[in-house]
Amino acid sequence: MRGLAVASSAMRRVEERRPRVLVVDDLGYARDALAELLRSASYDVASVGSGAEALDELERHGADLVLSDIYMPRMTGWELAHAVRERGVTNTRGLPVCIGLYSALLSGFSREQLSRAQVDFAVTKLTDPDAVLDAVERALACEAPAAGCTTSHGPGVAPRAA
Repeated sequence: MRGLAVASSAMRRVEERRPRVLVVDDLGYARDALAELLRSASYDVASVGSGAEALDELERHGADLVLSDIYMPRMTGWELAHAVRERGVTNTRGLPVCIGLYSALLSGFSREQLSRAQVDFAVTKLTDPDAVLDAVERALACEAPAAGCTTSHGPGVAPRAA
């Protein structure tokens, strides 16, 4: 009976683990604001200033979700998404890590472009904290990231095509 209690206790600790979100943005103020928003929603947050730093962070510490600016010097968010998928980065459940992109100019991109880039979701309104948190929550709840997670999407959110 003690073995069952220990196993049950270990399962609760795993279930209670806060999802880890990696925020990637070359602009410190944007990175800090997003990180603070996500921490206020009880996510475990790491933040870095470039795509290269993101790849290093993913290799060293992993993440459940990457939330990246699209327009960064040296490595764009699109290029980071490609590198993450090419490397086969997985989350703590062994599934492909969720990838979300954001930019104020994102409205010019289609669902097909997001799908081809194997991006799980996109946020177009960073000024709407609820839209950001809703998109992150839905992406983390998806059982098959990067494989066409189909959920409802609110304002400012463009999903991956199924």
